Amino acid sequence: MKILIPTDFSQLSKIAIQYAIGLSKDFELDLILLHIINTNTPAMARIGSKKLGEAIKTSSERDMNELLKKIKNESSHNLKISAKIIFGVSIEKAVESFALKNNINIICIGTKGATGLKKMIFGSNAAGIIANSSIPVITIPKYAQYKGINNIVYSSDLENLEEELKLLIPFAKLMNTWINILHIINKQENFDVDLQFQENRLRTLFSYEKIKTKELENDSIIKGINQYVEDIDADMVAMFTRRTALFEKLFHKSVTKSAAFQTKTPLLTFQKE
Repeated sequence: MKILIPTDFSQLSKIAIQYAIGLSKDFELDLILLHIINTNTPAMARIGSKKLGEAIKTSSERDMNELLKKIKNESSHNLKISAKIIFGVSIEKAVESFALKNNINIICIGTKGATGLKKMIFGSNAAGIIANSSIPVITIPKYAQYKGINNIVYSSDLENLEEELKLLIPFAKLMNTWINILHIINKQENFDVDLQFQENRLRTLFSYEKIKTKELENDSIIKGINQYVEDIDADMVAMFTRRTALFEKLFHKSVTKSAAFQTKTPLLTFQKE
């Protein structure tokens, strides 16, 4: 399996790298670091794109070599890792294009980026990468640490359950993890679905026993997810990008730092299609 890790050499992007390295201890992975030099910036236009581009590339190559050397020196296992530096006018489009051309299985990203010469404003690009990626994306927040993946919380409205599970089940089987299907209802909602019946049916349908269902009453989807993540000590949250309004809330600055999977729990996202 190939994991692509976009990096701008910031501390937060290094946290995503460390998480992927943790994954590589449990699974056979090829890690590819990708640094994108953003050519669509006022500085590039002002100073002259060719001259500035060459300076940034030289600086980036030095930073990348130092990063690779440090990773390999600190690695306690046989790590398969490589790196690439490219130019791009759009971070999310450059990531998508590179991922498709190189048969990437998962993209792993941090949530914020560096400042100065190589500034990419990576935090603002995280939602863009998720929304535009046809490949599953794992978003690693600042305080996340890899400790194995035993429980995935999959928040669902149950409308496209089978369609979405077809994408999620292969990853769950690979990791041998529990899928905890969480359906959040509010006090005014009339909910009459037999979740136990659904659970048994899905286990049979997908030939996978590690499926659980849970109904939780909460007026806020985000708070409900956070509550359940904390209750079962989940290692990852899975969602689908068709829920645009929810993603805007998750990545908006007004979301408090107390949000559990914003601060410590990785978010695995899929395109609906």
